[in-house]
Amino acid sequence: MEASVYRQHTAPTELYGQILDFLHRYESHRQTEPSRLRAMIEDEETGSRVGNLTVVNTIQCIGRHEPINGTTIAEKVGLSRAGVTKIGTRLVREGLVKRERMRHNRKEIYYRLTPAGREVFDTHCELHEREEERFRTFLGSYSGEQLAFVGEFLRHAGAEFERQPSSK
Repeated sequence: MEASVYRQHTAPTELYGQILDFLHRYESHRQTEPSRLRAMIEDEETGSRVGNLTVVNTIQCIGRHEPINGTTIAEKVGLSRAGVTKIGTRLVREGLVKRERMRHNRKEIYYRLTPAGREVFDTHCELHEREEERFRTFLGSYSGEQLAFVGEFLRHAGAEFERQPSSK
């Protein structure tokens, strides 16, 4: 049976299972990102500093928006302010981030990357560029019509998730 005919007759239950399988595989792939990032950084000492995805995301947030305060980091990364303080302290101790106060606001603390932090930031950007290129190559085997359908499906699925009540 031709693949496109198979897709037209895929039962919703089977499709739901395929989506769950995809999400689990994606989650597993994302959890390996810190180790893949470490492997890209040649300096073992710097590479050992990258602990987990939350730390990497915090470094990314600071690198994109520096100088940035803890409240804004918390909002953008989805952490509590206390969580940002804890991660910030760790990153300062490890030499990846520095804290500073601005002349116009001596009370508030802002974060900036150090050269070592910039190396992690740049390496993470490179990792994402490689992943995006791999994904573009993968998508190259699909027609514009097929990609348009996938895009429409993802927009509708995302909107459906937004309509669902939070489990918090």
